[in-house]
Amino acid sequence: MSHEGMMLQAQIPPEVQHKLMQFQEIQERIRALTIRRQQLEVELREVERTLDELKSVKDDAPIFKSAGRVLFKVSKEAVIQELNDRKETLELHIKTLEKQEAQARKRIEELRQDINQALAGYSLSSS
Repeated sequence: MSHEGMMLQAQIPPEVQHKLMQFQEIQERIRALTIRRQQLEVELREVERTLDELKSVKDDAPIFKSAGRVLFKVSKEAVIQELNDRKETLELHIKTLEKQEAQARKRIEELRQDINQALAGYSLSSS
């Protein structure tokens, strides 16, 4: 950090520095939540595509499921049930992450306003 940057940081009141740190932490949290949600959405689309494909497969067609390096023959009904269960779980996790993202975005906006007000007041009083 430059000498000017250290001087500016030293001039910022501690409560504003704390809010700036919170702001950065919440930004990181939002990034992590967004990445996780996007990963789950990709998996959800894959599950939905698989369920769509299974609609066109005959009930007695051989279906295999991978477990590590081994393939097991399974019934169409069992695969559909497992995929539907996974779909429900993914949808629930995605909704939870969306709520957490919304709360974090609301909090970051509150912090942004607090910081802007504090810095505006600080710059006016220090002039």
